[in-house]
Amino acid sequence: MRLPCSIGAPFLFVLAVGALSSAEKQVEPLRVIAERSCKCIEEINFSKLKSSEQRNAQLGLCVIKSAKGFERFLLTEKNIDMDRIGESDHGTRLGYLFGVEAATVCPETLARVTSETESAQSTVAGRVTETQTGAYTRLTVEDMAGRTTTLYWIFNFDNSNLLLKSLADKTARYEFSFAEKEVFFLARKEYQKVKVITGLKKI
Repeated sequence: MRLPCSIGAPFLFVLAVGALSSAEKQVEPLRVIAERSCKCIEEINFSKLKSSEQRNAQLGLCVIKSAKGFERFLLTEKNIDMDRIGESDHGTRLGYLFGVEAATVCPETLARVTSETESAQSTVAGRVTETQTGAYTRLTVEDMAGRTTTLYWIFNFDNSNLLLKSLADKTARYEFSFAEKEVFFLARKEYQKVKVITGLKKI
């Protein structure tokens, strides 16, 4: 499984990473790693990072540091060698395990990382003909030509409250701003590129 560029790229590490020491008891290791990583990620000031490469490196370092003390568990239970985290797919698999656990432990942080990913913005105008709820809210928007676009409501955006209040009005028309992002779907345990709503205005 592949991680989104905002999370996955750092786990293809081109960085040279030293071995970390084993010291901590293995109490829910993946949960602890996810909790530590999310706390570290929440402290990143993304506005000061000038490129996606810099963001990816910072995200990756958060997960590497958070795995300290669990090297033996990762090696014996998950076949991830922290001494080889910059080689082969060891980093990619570590990132995948983080993504799976973080989707439960800190979904808001995961959504924030997704929202920080550089992505071209697009727009679509129309009315909401269908709403499906689940891990994320999925909207079907039909434009004037009858074409439909599927949008995902994953985190709050400009005028999100306006949309929430008028979802039942099938005649209301909106212009949605959206960006294509890779999002983790826990039920399928995989990432998928979808159109994520970033803004809205009523028309």
